[in-house]
Amino acid sequence: MTAIAINQGAADRPEGGSVALYADSHAHLDFPDFAGDIAGVMDRARAAGVVCINTIATRLSSVPALIQIAERFPGVSASVGIHPHYAGEPVDSSVLAIVAAAGHEKIVAIGETGLDFHYRHSAEEPQERVFRHHIQAAKVLDLPLIIHTREAESATRRIVEAEGLPERGGVLHCFTGSQAMAEWGIAQGLHLSFSGVLTFKNGDALRQIARQIPLDRLLIETDAPYLAPMPHRGQRNEPAWVVRVAETLAQLHGLSIEQMAAITTDNYVRLFRPVDWGDWGEISEIPASFKPLLAYPIGTGLYLNISRGCSLRCHFCPKWVAPIVHQYDLTLVRNPSAEAVLAAMGDFSGYQEIVFCGYGEPTLRLQTLLTVAREIKKRSAIPIRINTDGLANRVYRTDVTPQFQGLIDAVSVSLNAQNEEIYNRNSRPTLPGAYPAVLDFLRAVRAHVPSVTATAIEGLDGVDIAACQRIAEGLGVRFRRRVLNRMG
Repeated sequence: MTAIAINQGAADRPEGGSVALYADSHAHLDFPDFAGDIAGVMDRARAAGVVCINTIATRLSSVPALIQIAERFPGVSASVGIHPHYAGEPVDSSVLAIVAAAGHEKIVAIGETGLDFHYRHSAEEPQERVFRHHIQAAKVLDLPLIIHTREAESATRRIVEAEGLPERGGVLHCFTGSQAMAEWGIAQGLHLSFSGVLTFKNGDALRQIARQIPLDRLLIETDAPYLAPMPHRGQRNEPAWVVRVAETLAQLHGLSIEQMAAITTDNYVRLFRPVDWGDWGEISEIPASFKPLLAYPIGTGLYLNISRGCSLRCHFCPKWVAPIVHQYDLTLVRNPSAEAVLAAMGDFSGYQEIVFCGYGEPTLRLQTLLTVAREIKKRSAIPIRINTDGLANRVYRTDVTPQFQGLIDAVSVSLNAQNEEIYNRNSRPTLPGAYPAVLDFLRAVRAHVPSVTATAIEGLDGVDIAACQRIAEGLGVRFRRRVLNRMG
């Protein structure tokens, strides 16, 4: 594991001079239990060396309050999600609604979400449906997923394996599951977060599991105000007490408390990428932006690089080795805001076309794309094109193409195969039913965008260009042949 260097001068150390810095990956600071005491809670957290806290959403309606807390206190980040207890409530829990709630820079994760078949405050069907929506929202936003699972291991595994995790992975929060579930989580690329339950007298079986978890997958949490660790069990929990969890983990792994604090805080920073560390530390190996290239010219067009995420894992795509198009490195550390994209465009009046096409799939950043497109239309009559994989409707589970009306002048869709077998072999979609979804998207988008083109790459194994052209013509759209390994 490569450690993240934390530079901390004596003047910056928490009270008491401890060099151990902790990250509470899961707390609920907006709950009434903390009303009137939030400043004291944060003061005690700082005194204990807790420099990062995730305050976690349980309903979308709670997100504004979480953002207020995160803005008030350095080192505090927030999430967007619907707890499975509330999955059956009559509110909009669509992928679009979850994505729309996650526009603030302090939002670092999607969740908590998942399944709770212990209390069953919501029926299984809405729990599963809302869980799937959260997974797709996390993939759209390139954010890690915070998973709650209680007495639902089999169903959790089934849904995650069917939907696929976001590239950033996620965390099985407040882990109290089986050895098999722990091994599955690690194999999926998830982190496991341990709470005060790890310190309970009846926690021997859980401690045996925690002892076997790889160090680079460990996180600690309080789940405050719940699950206070020993010797505070039965009291209102708070982030300062996450230290007790770290102490127990350190003992289980034969490490010092300083080592375990550094390991779990490093893991937290790598997973959640918080935008600030307050006054207590500086991350030296997680770059803020690397000055990403968000706008780049090719010929007479200006191309916009707005997304890290992708719905496909095409074996022929160069970005998995080196994301270079012409001379441009399109690497993105994090997804840019609409404001950042517009600033990077500068004076674009001399271009003949604006194209959304970069490292990842632009429609995964639908709201950012639409915001930028609206601003372009306000300033100019330059045509706007989207180069897309055609899976937006499959991702969002609704037809988004009407939103392109009057904003997008052309759409180029990667058809890439004459049938599903060839498509899956070459494009390796992360979602089932991708090829039929591309065809459906082509049918839908032509009603709202003046120019629609389906493309296929000559030279890909098994691809019949003539057959692809016939499919495009049958759908009433244009066709363009592309050449393998020729970008832009």
